[in-house]
Amino acid sequence: MSQKWWLDQAGRVPLLTPAEEIELGTLIQRWRTHPDPVPPGICRAGQRARQRFIRANLRLAAGFVTNRCHRLAKLHSEEDLIQAANEGLIRAVERFDPTRGYRFSTMAYWWIRQAVNRYVDTLGRSIAIPGSHSQHLYRLAGIRRRLLLELNRDPTREELATELGVSLPVLEQVLANARQVASLDDVVGDDELTLGDQVPHWDQTPEEQEDQQERWKQAEQLRQLIGQLGKQDQRIVSLAWGLDGEELKPGEIGQREGLTARAVSLRLVQLQLTLRTATVQLVLLALPRQVVPPRPRRKRRRRVVDWIQMVLAVA
Repeated sequence: MSQKWWLDQAGRVPLLTPAEEIELGTLIQRWRTHPDPVPPGICRAGQRARQRFIRANLRLAAGFVTNRCHRLAKLHSEEDLIQAANEGLIRAVERFDPTRGYRFSTMAYWWIRQAVNRYVDTLGRSIAIPGSHSQHLYRLAGIRRRLLLELNRDPTREELATELGVSLPVLEQVLANARQVASLDDVVGDDELTLGDQVPHWDQTPEEQEDQQERWKQAEQLRQLIGQLGKQDQRIVSLAWGLDGEELKPGEIGQREGLTARAVSLRLVQLQLTLRTATVQLVLLALPRQVVPPRPRRKRRRRVVDWIQMVLAVA
């Protein structure tokens, strides 16, 4: 279905007169505000009135996109913008109350504009932002231009926040959300290089990954060995080697533990020997045991002399 054909079909539907707007709007409100269960007659009449009301005002949504969305049409598809405007039109039809005395087009304009702006804020950004921040951004551009003309200078953050009616932290968050997010697939050079190609990265080879896993395994084994020591010995080793992010000298460790610097140094030497011995034992246990097969037993052969002596003795 092409856009031209759809616009031609929407243009053939006659516009509603003020009396028809009141009649159809009354039927729609009677259907939507009726308590459950809704009688079938009221439901069918409301649905038919809603469908006729929407079809008669489709050109209103298309005209808004065509006449007032020139800048957005350059960044987004015009068909998508018209679809978003139609969603706003449907919402306006369902909320139109003829008893308030205003024309439908006056109310529908605001709902259509809100639907289009919400579509742009939701799908036009790499990261979605809250709806209230989108409204603040929409008003902020006009406030900035007005203050620039009145003050003959760039307005400060405090002045913008006051005119916008928000606090300064909220304004800072709104301005942070307004920043454009760059994509790693964007081409940034004449040689068709993307932004992701210029970001430094490090690809590990399988050998490097294997070495890293082996170091992690050794660190985990060392952590388990340290956990088998006493509480004071664990603190001394952790402070001396900086395992907790704080590396101290033996004198500073002694002040915390109530020991002398020499006692701490001697204790560290003993702990290093203990951990080294335990590490060697772990390595030996990790090695596969080699089972040496027993040597085959060779049958004993009698010498010829023995047989001759035996024969002579019998004779």
